[in-house]
Amino acid sequence: MNPVRQFLDAHPVAWFFARLTAVALLVWWIHHSGYSSGAHDKGLEWSEKWNKQAAELATARADAVTAAREVEQRRQADIEKVRQDAEQEIARAESDAAAASAVAAGLHEQARRLAARANQCASHTGSAQPGETARQPAVVLADLLSRADARAGELARAYDRARASGLACERAYHSLISQQ
Repeated sequence: MNPVRQFLDAHPVAWFFARLTAVALLVWWIHHSGYSSGAHDKGLEWSEKWNKQAAELATARADAVTAAREVEQRRQADIEKVRQDAEQEIARAESDAAAASAVAAGLHEQARRLAARANQCASHTGSAQPGETARQPAVVLADLLSRADARAGELARAYDRARASGLACERAYHSLISQQ
């Protein structure tokens, strides 16, 4: 007979504790295997949930970026249209100012001719011819008219440009505000 077997037959309590230890180890191993398997399965489940959530967040981020870029492009197109309209309005104002300057130049020339004719007119018969200083008021008035009109044209051009720029700024602001 085996010496271990002899020892266990001689000591029944030791035999009982040996069997109890073996059963306890078997129960512990079964429990640990099940727990480890469950923990691993739970870990996989949570990992899958996290990956799914990360994919959803990435998709949402990409959609938000796309939407923001569309809004930016739409706003930029609106601003570009406002800028082009303002440039056309400024060009139209400058064209009108050039036409007004041409008309004013014609009027100035006519005023100079009238002033020159006034200087050429003879005074009363039998009296002495007026001096050079007496002939100058009409020329001075014609020159004053031409300078005043030129300055008014400059101011009108500046006003038209500022007005067109201000209206363009206002339209750009309203195009941004109306989209929000």
